[in-house]
Amino acid sequence: MLTSTLLYLAEASFCLAVFALTYRLLLARLTYFAWNRAYLLGALAASVLLPFLAFPGLAGFLAHSADAAAGQPLPFRLSWQMAQAAASASAPAAASLDIVEVLMFSLLGIYALGALYKLIAAVRNLRALADLARRHPQTNLGSFSIVHLPEPSLPAFSFGRHVFLSPLHDRLSDAEREQLLLHEQVHVRQRHTLDLLVVEALGVVFWFNGLLPYFGRQLKAVHEFLADEAVARTQPSPTTYGELLIKLASQQLPFALVHAFSNKQLFLRIHMLTQPSSRPMQKLRFLLVLPVFAFAWVATACAGSPTPEDVPVATSPADAFYSSPSARPIGRISWQGNTYLSTAELSQALGLKPGDAYDSLEVARRLSFGTRGGDITSRYMDHGYLFFSVSPKATRQPNGTTDLAFTINEGRKADLGTIIVSGNTKTPTTALLNMIPLRTGEPFSRANLIETQRILAQQGQFDPAKIGINPKPVMRPNQPTDLVDIELVVVEKAKP
Repeated sequence: MLTSTLLYLAEASFCLAVFALTYRLLLARLTYFAWNRAYLLGALAASVLLPFLAFPGLAGFLAHSADAAAGQPLPFRLSWQMAQAAASASAPAAASLDIVEVLMFSLLGIYALGALYKLIAAVRNLRALADLARRHPQTNLGSFSIVHLPEPSLPAFSFGRHVFLSPLHDRLSDAEREQLLLHEQVHVRQRHTLDLLVVEALGVVFWFNGLLPYFGRQLKAVHEFLADEAVARTQPSPTTYGELLIKLASQQLPFALVHAFSNKQLFLRIHMLTQPSSRPMQKLRFLLVLPVFAFAWVATACAGSPTPEDVPVATSPADAFYSSPSARPIGRISWQGNTYLSTAELSQALGLKPGDAYDSLEVARRLSFGTRGGDITSRYMDHGYLFFSVSPKATRQPNGTTDLAFTINEGRKADLGTIIVSGNTKTPTTALLNMIPLRTGEPFSRANLIETQRILAQQGQFDPAKIGINPKPVMRPNQPTDLVDIELVVVEKAKP
């Protein structure tokens, strides 16, 4: 959960960076302001949603597609990680947290404090704006209301459907006041405040990301360009309107969530008013959003792809010696940690001997991935050794051979505890339990779990790809064996 949360925040931040860079380089200077606004809002939405679409990730999707194409439409999956169970079984009394887990909890705590601080600040600003509108007289003009503020130094600004004016604005000429109100009316009519509230909400979630303020500034700028453009179209020349912007430029904005009539981007706004409109062909730049979107999705998908869980037993990640077939012959083969099976029995089950060509993928198959249950993992897990794991190590020797050393962690044996079925509404649970080879009190058997999955899939009423088998170990340090409860999750097919 912690890893997924931090990974999501990192992937969303990456998407924000990609979309912000694209806007900065290609779109920021175009005069298609409505299109720019749509891009900025779409970029925020895509950055939030793309990491969710990335799980389980592109790599996982391709892996499952390859399995189906290879004639394995019904892979055996356990949602519970055996490697974690083995660690729990070998050290059931260990209570200390891993240093990485402590670090992740610390990061999550810092993140939560930052988000809480930003949330409190946002709520305080919204409350101050609401109080400001409530305490002062208003004039309702239908589509918006004018709030009359007593302090003459405050600028004209809008929030929601409220336009805040001070006594200074009452001294403007009728033409100037009309331009000012028309400008603020555009903000109200096009609901620009909602855009800022979206940015503010995302700023709480991504408070650590400096790109959220950039998106907020760019959206505010686009809002002002849209309002300025609407006012300029009603004037014979933009000069008069530009003079009004300069006239009111000295006033300071009291809140970050509002649209000020004149702000720090004054010169850029005047430049946008006077520059020629962008050529129609420049709209084609917006088509580049599609490959940028695809790049962001593929990048987050690959980064968020978990290790496939098609095989319920995992070897140590430190022993990642798997590679393409090698011409080196196998030298010495040794076993360590085994008590249930003898060294001779293990070597016979492995089916390799010194002098055979070394192929790490074939070794892995014989350890864990045997298609007929003859692999070494099956020899253990079919006889109660739920927590079994094996770690291989290949060492190249000067004489050109490769020595293989296997470390066995047998773990404690486990018997079956409670067996439940969920998701079935048409077939009684008792009838389903009578069909499958799982019985409370018997030793755990991976072969029986696979057979159970096959039987449930052949019933015809359940979706074979959605049959879940969830082992839930129950540690019993004072008993000779542990227990494992089994939850079978089925999804009934929809009626044709």
